[in-house]
This record gives sequence, structure tokens and C-alpha cells, in this order.
Amino acid sequence: MIEFRNLTKKRIRTKIFKKLGNKIFPKQFELSVVFAPSSVIKALNKRYLNKNKPANTLSFLLERRRGEIFLNAKEQKLPFLFVHSALHLLGFNHKRNEDTKKMKERELKILKSK
Repeated sequence: MIEFRNLTKKRIRTKIFKKLGNKIFPKQFELSVVFAPSSVIKALNKRYLNKNKPANTLSFLLERRRGEIFLNAKEQKLPFLFVHSALHLLGFNHKRNEDTKKMKERELKILKSK
């Protein structure tokens, strides 16, 4: 199940995010996607990552099959950022070059299939 919240005045169509989410996550996964202004993203980034600047996306795994993605609605590449954050929730990371390569390959594969 994917739930969307838009904290901005910007109109955002969620159809593509539903389609991508259904390809990425198992049916039992509960996901909340929040489209937020830079100020909210900056506050979350400061609180949880101690970085005093807005990020383009933040993802939080709340439980094994439940997560939350915050997308900076100001960004232009929202579908890509959604996929990137979704993969983080599934355990992908980019700490090492090898991990970065695997993550990028998976992102491209998912985005090409949309």
C-alpha cells in the first residue's frame, strides 16, 4: 500500500509513483510518500542526519515492511529520486563504488520499465 501526502501548493500527479512503487516493493510493504517543501526537508535533514541543508530526498525504514520517503517537491527528477529512496529502503546503498554501481544499474532498470 502506498499513501501520498503533499505538503506543498504544487500539483503532483502520483500515478507514476504508484506504478514504480508497485514494481519495487512487495505487496505487504506499507509506504508513505511525502512531497515537502525545502524547509521541511532541511529540518528533517538537520534532525536526523545533522546536516543543515535541504536534501533532495530522505528515506526512513520504520519497520521491516514499512517506510517513509520525503521528496523535495522543488526538485525536477522526482521519479528518479523516488526510485533511489525506495532502493535505500530495500537495503541498497552507495557507500562503496561496487554498491553505487549496483544501485545505479537497478535504478536504470526500474526507470526504463516504467
